[in-house]
Amino acid sequence: MRAPSESRTALATQIAAFIILFAVIGVAQEIQSTPERSPASEKKLSDLSVALTRQAVSRSIPEIANWESRMLSYGDKYISEVGGGIGWYQGAWFYDGTKVYYQIAAYTGDNKWLAGAKNNIKTYRDNGVFKVKGRVVAFALFPHGLQIDYEKTKDAKSREAVILLAKNAPFSDQRTFDKLPKMTLNLSREVAYNINCWQVARELGEQGFGEDPFINVGLRHMKQWGDWLKSPSQRFPVELDGGKTGYQPFMMALTAEALIRYAESKFASASRREEIFRSIKDTAELTYNVAFIPASNALYYESVKKQAAPDLNLLLAPIYAWLWHRGGDKKFSDMADKLFEGGVKGASLGDGKHFTENYRWSFDYVRWRSINPEPWTGSSKSGEQAAEEALKGVVIFPNPFRPSLGIKLKFENLARNSSISIVSASGEKEIEISCGNNTTAEWDGRNGNKESVAPGIYFYTVRAKEGGEKKGKIEVK
Repeated sequence: MRAPSESRTALATQIAAFIILFAVIGVAQEIQSTPERSPASEKKLSDLSVALTRQAVSRSIPEIANWESRMLSYGDKYISEVGGGIGWYQGAWFYDGTKVYYQIAAYTGDNKWLAGAKNNIKTYRDNGVFKVKGRVVAFALFPHGLQIDYEKTKDAKSREAVILLAKNAPFSDQRTFDKLPKMTLNLSREVAYNINCWQVARELGEQGFGEDPFINVGLRHMKQWGDWLKSPSQRFPVELDGGKTGYQPFMMALTAEALIRYAESKFASASRREEIFRSIKDTAELTYNVAFIPASNALYYESVKKQAAPDLNLLLAPIYAWLWHRGGDKKFSDMADKLFEGGVKGASLGDGKHFTENYRWSFDYVRWRSINPEPWTGSSKSGEQAAEEALKGVVIFPNPFRPSLGIKLKFENLARNSSISIVSASGEKEIEISCGNNTTAEWDGRNGNKESVAPGIYFYTVRAKEGGEKKGKIEVK
């Protein structure tokens, strides 16, 4: 599948100028920073996934082992990639290689991956952002890795780079002018990336960054996409690539990511969160219903040719996992899982850009699918309703089972902090199993006194902490 177009007609001259500029840029001074602390031990105020560790991940996530294996093998392939600047758009710096490698280090608990973060800092910050004083082309604004680097190493250069992007990137100055209403869909990515820069500058305490007016532009873009998706046979309202490209779901994903990060921040009010949730929910559900291609478990790249684009699935899957997490509707977790599975199986990671594209925020999908739903009030369902939905996915096997042969009965897809009660046909309690933070449990056919139970029929009850229960029958052979 061809890589997403990185051009905009309105920016063509500017892009060409930057490419020429970066072609002659030499390698800048090495990063000077304080010694790294263990990335797995710290949580981030602003980054949703950098504290995710493998030990906290549900092993029932589809293709999770393959996702991890590809992360390590391709991560190792691109870890030493250092460019003279950011004029080469297929490099690992694109889609925020600094952030990706910090996430891998946190996930694995292995500091060897910090070398990849440093190499991307050199490429993006030292030989890119600083060379043009933050006037980086607007489809290449990646502040989150810089933020993580600053918060972990206290290197003031990374904070300075974020502020340069927030103040000087293309379109950043338009926040204070009446041009905001003219930011049309063909600049949706630029709007999303400016939201990210503004938000990170605000989180870092920079003065002059209050409520971001681009949030409203991002919400308007969501509505425009949603309105078109209700009647997708009509002409798409924006002509991209000379009219050859229509609606691109991955562009919607970049806007959704920016809005989600704002909604999850301490700056968003409850009403603003609800507004963002409803907007993303409506457009994402329409997108899936219109653009999903079952044969490849992928959405199409664009609405004209409608070719499947598994390369982009992992930019989209986190949206649906978040809708499940904040709304509790299981249909969104099902959508998320199909996209994640299709992306892991079908994506090509043949260059650094496609690698970081796939691991930019798929860690957030993994995180949201490994914890219980935490619905916002009014967003969709109560915690008890969400728990009841989750219980429908609990799987018990093998049934019947033969503990005499060393076979254990397995419970999978459990909500964390669930409990399992097993009673005999006469109603006598045999054992109570507390699942704690696990999403799986086993029963070896013994009661609470460690004695093997007699063959026969038994009944189980799985109870979720938030309320709700699932009951069923077990046959012990």
